Amino acid sequence: MKKNKTVNGILKILAAVGITAAVIFAVVLFQLKDSKFSGEMTVEKASQIVNDTLSDLPETVSAVAKFVEENTVVTVNDITYGHEKNVILDCTYETIDIGKTIEENAQKYINNVYAFYRENSDSGKKTNATKIKLFVAGEVQEDVKNAQTVSGDVKLEIFEIEKGKYQLYLGDDVVNTVFGGILDAQKTISSKDTAEYNGEEVNIQKLNTIKTGIKDCFTLKNYSKERPDTSIPILKLWNTLKYDFTRNFITEKRYMYLVTGLLTTLEITACAVLLGIIIGFIVAIIRCTFQKTGKLKILDKICQVYLSVMRGTPVMVQLLIMYFVILLPMGVEKFPAAVLCFGLNSGAYVAEIVRGGIMSIDDGQTEAGRSLGFTYMQTMWYIVIPQAFKAVLPSLANEFIALLKESSVAFYIGVADLTLGGIKIRSITYSNFMPLIAIALIYLVIVLGLSKCVSILERRLRKGDNR
Repeated sequence: MKKNKTVNGILKILAAVGITAAVIFAVVLFQLKDSKFSGEMTVEKASQIVNDTLSDLPETVSAVAKFVEENTVVTVNDITYGHEKNVILDCTYETIDIGKTIEENAQKYINNVYAFYRENSDSGKKTNATKIKLFVAGEVQEDVKNAQTVSGDVKLEIFEIEKGKYQLYLGDDVVNTVFGGILDAQKTISSKDTAEYNGEEVNIQKLNTIKTGIKDCFTLKNYSKERPDTSIPILKLWNTLKYDFTRNFITEKRYMYLVTGLLTTLEITACAVLLGIIIGFIVAIIRCTFQKTGKLKILDKICQVYLSVMRGTPVMVQLLIMYFVILLPMGVEKFPAAVLCFGLNSGAYVAEIVRGGIMSIDDGQTEAGRSLGFTYMQTMWYIVIPQAFKAVLPSLANEFIALLKESSVAFYIGVADLTLGGIKIRSITYSNFMPLIAIALIYLVIVLGLSKCVSILERRLRKGDNR
């Protein structure tokens, strides 16, 4: 019977996989119909796209970049169709050699701007990049007007990103070539680390305002350096996910934020679990002792207040109060503060779980222990607690799983846990989907694994009870 069930299960899985593969294959075939360049691209149309795109690159306030663009001529000579819904343009260009001009005059600009910067600073005036650009723009533009021209051949590509919608691909190499080394000019300015002032050489590495002000004279608007993705929608989705995954986790080893954060989360949880068990058992024994014997009344009242506060307020509020109000003035670090807070919070729930387990043990067990000559504490330790612990073990395991999830609020006090690791990646890449989904999946995998362990533990305990 078991063998037949296993075979049927495998057949169902194979059938589901086969149906899914067939659906995907049908979708791909349907989408392949639109995978070729639609319509016809003429030389005139291509020239219009090229001219419109290039004229839109210079910043409105960057007079030098605008001057270079106005004196740049790109001529489309021939068109060939590519294999990525693109057309390849064989072009010639003629433009101003701004790269060489800036290279020859860069130090002069730096020296003049630094002198302007010092004069303003000495007179108490604040100098920003905009003021520097206005100061030096006329000089830069005059030099560029007198610059030599440069010409040559260049290949451009126009992609059809949607049906009837085209995009000129502009990588750094293309822009730098067509605009006469304008990106090289920006690098030249960025590479200057000294200025000459009153016959002395001054280090300006930390004065980024000076370099930014000069580069603002010939900056371009943001343009995509990535080749347009013209694949079919299902592959485009896959490529987008792959690109986002690489950008969020692989680039600069950003996944290490999650790895180190996960280790911190597990450390907090493990320490808080131990603290919670100790506190929980102590509180449970005190409350059970009072309920069974009437002793330890004052301690029982203290425990009741502790339980009411811990179970009646949100753990995040407890964390903020514990760190910022109580421990931070004492100089306690964030990690121990988080462990103490989560340990105290967990201890309250552990106490009630253990108390329920102890109270569920028949009073006859206690009486039997006392009749054997055990003291009350010996009876609790050797007879009652072992039976209670076995009964409440699954509930305790579930409480520890809940504690793992609750520890995700530790980032509110700056602890570099798993959640904060994902938020750091998000702040670098400005991507919400990948980092946040990664956090959720990691927590889900850990919780599912622990839940499975709890289920196995419960089954073994039931088998033990049946023996």
